[in-house]
Amino acid sequence: MDDQRAITAHLKADASSGHRFLAQQIWHTAQALGVPTSSHVLATGLDAAVLVGTTAPEEHGRATSLWDAAATWRAMTPPRWPYPAFTVDPAPEPAGARARGLFAVQIVSQVGLDVRARSMTAWSNQQRLFHEDLAGALTSAAPDGLVVALASHTILDTPRRDRWEEAGEVADFLGAARLPSHALRTDARCDAPFDLLIFRRHGHHAVVHAPGQGPELVVPGTVLMQSGEIPVSEYYRSHRGHVLGLPMVRTDRWDMDHLTVLDTEQTWLTRLPQVLDQITRAHTPPALPGTTASVDAQRAPRAASRVIPRTGVEADRSSRAADSVPPL
Repeated sequence: MDDQRAITAHLKADASSGHRFLAQQIWHTAQALGVPTSSHVLATGLDAAVLVGTTAPEEHGRATSLWDAAATWRAMTPPRWPYPAFTVDPAPEPAGARARGLFAVQIVSQVGLDVRARSMTAWSNQQRLFHEDLAGALTSAAPDGLVVALASHTILDTPRRDRWEEAGEVADFLGAARLPSHALRTDARCDAPFDLLIFRRHGHHAVVHAPGQGPELVVPGTVLMQSGEIPVSEYYRSHRGHVLGLPMVRTDRWDMDHLTVLDTEQTWLTRLPQVLDQITRAHTPPALPGTTASVDAQRAPRAASRVIPRTGVEADRSSRAADSVPPL
């Protein structure tokens, strides 16, 4: 019952302001990574229209349960770089666009990403639904297209290696950032941290590996946090600055331990652009002769964002919290 109430709180809360900020950051990242002008963009999940920088009817994208069909919203990248907005209004979708892989950018927003998966059934459903959405996005992505996913922290922290190997047949994992608890919603039941994951489709849809070689995308392993048996992705051990807050373990009223990432000062709003810039610099292709798109994108400053204070989130000052900071 409490899990269902948490899902209900997640679905009813207005997270559009946070998604709008994330859309700005995704825009600059896509531009800097060389996404072409006048190309197709597709977003799936809650606030899909907001995540591509456009508007939609008031109730568009508002799910009522985890099992609702994911809402989608389409747009186009601007006709030139740099450009003051993320996308422009879409033209009609070409026939068979998703099957043929015509989308230069795909954004997947996982429903329930900041809700705790306390039972094995909930965890399994969380994993299955995410990987189904990711597989669909990678199939629809154009060669060298980007897939940006907003996902529960459990996707990296308790990975299903078989599904990551399938993704590795067609894409590379460029990097991730872990956003703090309550980054999108202030409701106490929506306190799980979540990740922003970036993938790039291989340049050719058919990828042939030499004998004995597996896919390139191998999800990082996991390590246990210092305080107990909470698994955390090794990616964040080697990229400590990509955790945008103070990670610690909290115990709920059912005596279950959960990962929490505290950021009461909301520093993540300024730190996330820096992390995405680091990922961009590591994976930006060289500009082609006669073009300056990549250079212009990297030089252009990220859009200024007004920090919106979020009330109702207090730091855990218990002795357990003080002793539970992992060696990340």
